[in-house]
Amino acid sequence: MFRFLVFLLLVLGLALLFAWLADNPGVIFLKWEWLATQMGRPGDEVGIPLTLGIALLVGFIFFIILAWGILRSIIGAPSLFSKFLDNRKREKGYKALSQGLIAASSGDASTARKLTKESKKLLGSDPLVALLGTQTAILEGKRDEARENFKAMLADDSTKMVALRGLFLEAERQKEPEAARHYAEEAAKTDASLPWAGNAKLRYAASDGDWDSALKTLDSNRAAGLIDKIAAKRQRAVLLVGKALSKEAEEPEYALKLSKEAHKLAKDLVPAATTYARVATRLNDPKGASKVIEAAWKIEPHPELAEAYATVRSGDSIKERLARAQKLLKLKPTHHESSIAIAIAAIDASEWELAREALEPVLTSNPTERAYLLMADIEEGQHGDKGRMRDWLSRAVRAPADPAWVAGNHVSQEWMPVSPITGEIDAFKWKTPVQQLGGNTTPIITLEELKAEATPIEAMDEETSDTETSEEAMVVEDAEVIGDDEDTSTKDNIMPEGVVISASAAAGAAVSNTSSDKASSNEDANSSSETNDDVPQPQNDNKLKEAQEAVKELEEESSDSKNEDAPHNLATDIQDKNSDDNSVKFPLKRRPDDPGPHPDKEPTKKGFKLF
Repeated sequence: MFRFLVFLLLVLGLALLFAWLADNPGVIFLKWEWLATQMGRPGDEVGIPLTLGIALLVGFIFFIILAWGILRSIIGAPSLFSKFLDNRKREKGYKALSQGLIAASSGDASTARKLTKESKKLLGSDPLVALLGTQTAILEGKRDEARENFKAMLADDSTKMVALRGLFLEAERQKEPEAARHYAEEAAKTDASLPWAGNAKLRYAASDGDWDSALKTLDSNRAAGLIDKIAAKRQRAVLLVGKALSKEAEEPEYALKLSKEAHKLAKDLVPAATTYARVATRLNDPKGASKVIEAAWKIEPHPELAEAYATVRSGDSIKERLARAQKLLKLKPTHHESSIAIAIAAIDASEWELAREALEPVLTSNPTERAYLLMADIEEGQHGDKGRMRDWLSRAVRAPADPAWVAGNHVSQEWMPVSPITGEIDAFKWKTPVQQLGGNTTPIITLEELKAEATPIEAMDEETSDTETSEEAMVVEDAEVIGDDEDTSTKDNIMPEGVVISASAAAGAAVSNTSSDKASSNEDANSSSETNDDVPQPQNDNKLKEAQEAVKELEEESSDSKNEDAPHNLATDIQDKNSDDNSVKFPLKRRPDDPGPHPDKEPTKKGFKLF
């Protein structure tokens, strides 16, 4: 548009000039003897109209320019031809270079090497040719050649950044953190706006525990625009917590200041609140510790917050800890962590019914391993019921895992500011480990089932007192005699194939290893037949002896292992031993008349923890 306006102004100016000359005509007189002689007027002046004179002058200038251009072309023809050849060669070289880069990117090493040689021949020491040669060397696995190429590229300012990044990646691949950190720092000095250099420098400083350098690098990255404001605040809080943890033992006052600043920057960062509470408790400031934990609990309840809140005063009694847990419940009444905090405090205070009531919403909505372990604590502490305790423990084995501190595929029992695998800052998140997602699950317990589980042993004994005693005896149904009549006449005892041993009898045989007075398996068989009058006399001594020998072997193995679950495992092994004979059928059930623990024996408290 600007050029068009200039052209219009030029044309308008010329038009105005010729119009003015037309309005003001004149004659130009030349006193040129040669021209006067040629015109036959020697000694006279030659007059030329003004417009014609101007036209002749313009024509003469145009002729001079044209002549100079022709002469210049003739003189510069060799150089022009040489330049034409150079341009053609360069064009072919860049075509080979582009094809080589495409081949290297697609993984065709042989073609890339061939095109590298061709482009180097055509283009010489072009920076892109050196880059193509380095990529080809990496593709062919020639790492030493690639490093040498990168080092050679450091001398050229146009390829220095590429060389530093290449050397940085090679150092990381060979697990050389010192060299990698050196190249990252060199690149950051040259150009502070490089994202990979700034992030790498920050990551290595944090991994080495150099918190001051990491904080300084974070500020530099924020000033260079490599990280946004929100992410910078979060990472600063994480680094401050890491520094506070390193100073907690030696400088608690300084650690308290750092953790307080971290909590202000990220109130949802649980380690910041727990670190502040722990240090504040050590410095006799339980009020400040409680305030910080309560603020974090309102955002997102966490088991570590509940534990820190329970021990905010080291001299508090169990009842006071329970009252403090109830305060957490008021802050988040519908969260399952509040219920679990109440349950843990109630178990410590031996408030068994309160613990059961607190766990009801968890068990009936989303039960996890920790909830089942707490129920096992309750059953053992309240009733000393080993059977129910083991039942809850078995449910805990099949239950979904509880959340943990997870960074990628790494699961840690404690939070860390930096991932030990990748060096990433703030990598640990409180979530269910990936390997547990979609794993074993147990059905949710209804409220009626949970109340039935809480029925005392004595009540169960009264309800089952009218049960027929035949359930405790051995029952023989559809007995069939094996062998012909001659065998039955010569042998007194033959075991029929349809014999079914009741659950109580099999369980009694399984735990017979606790009695050291039994001399032989024949005595076991005689005692069993004496206590079960309704069972027909066995008629196959051989099969009975085989079964008794199998029981005896498994008893010996059970006594060696001293496993509390031996009755159940022993019964299962008996079934596997006699599966071919179909002489014993399971599964076993708990005896209805099991008296439970000894009334005079105080049950020992035992906690089942996740870690």
